[in-house]
Amino acid sequence: MGILSFLDDLEPTPFRDFWRLNEHEIPDAPGVYFLVARPGLRFTYPTGRSPIFYIGQAGSLRERLRTHSKFAHHVREERRVGYNLYFPRYEYAGAFAGRYCHLRTWQGCTPRALEEIVMARFAHRYRTFPVANAAGSWNRLMPLKQKNA
Repeated sequence: MGILSFLDDLEPTPFRDFWRLNEHEIPDAPGVYFLVARPGLRFTYPTGRSPIFYIGQAGSLRERLRTHSKFAHHVREERRVGYNLYFPRYEYAGAFAGRYCHLRTWQGCTPRALEEIVMARFAHRYRTFPVANAAGSWNRLMPLKQKNA
């Protein structure tokens, strides 16, 4: 089973090296992105193991991924600015990141709507959200569950 097999018909870009992100052409376009641990590292979830530790959405994939890279480098180099502890997505990225990929939105689909679809599929497969996603993910999916009930 592939890392992103839970996406079914959705096709993100190939995985790229997170630590060389600034060398990559990343679209200044809306979409969803996946932060993935380095090869060989997987997180344990209730119904399986996955190297995905964060799923996010952005109006500009380029700018959002660059922000992640900036703060992950702070963590990796032990030079956090202003706080002793960053958001979990940055702490996990600094400690475990190795790769990333993204999925652009399409006509009529907002980044938030696409993120909800992707998060719901991840949660359906693993029975939880990625370890570095905040509790707000649950709040956004609850209305989806109620609509489908």
